[in-house]
Amino acid sequence: MNWKTEKRKLKDLLPYDKNPRNLTSKQKEEIEKSLQKFNLVEIPAINTDNKIIAGHQRIKILMEIRGGDYEIDVRVPDKKLNEKEYEEYL
Repeated sequence: MNWKTEKRKLKDLLPYDKNPRNLTSKQKEEIEKSLQKFNLVEIPAINTDNKIIAGHQRIKILMEIRGGDYEIDVRVPDKKLNEKEYEEYL
């Protein structure tokens, strides 16, 4: 599988229903401070249908800080991950 970097608006990215991670208030605050200081260093991964694979919390916080029209780099596979591949990646 090969991955490429593309641009997407935050509002076009779809959260994964089974995202296992929830942040504490302290974790959210730390990520927010980091994003404000360094911006988005680690590029989120998405499936070909814009469903988020990795980076849910960073995307959620960026949406609050910058708004839905803010555009970011994302990593996209050259083929759509099926459910098994999606779960393996997570």
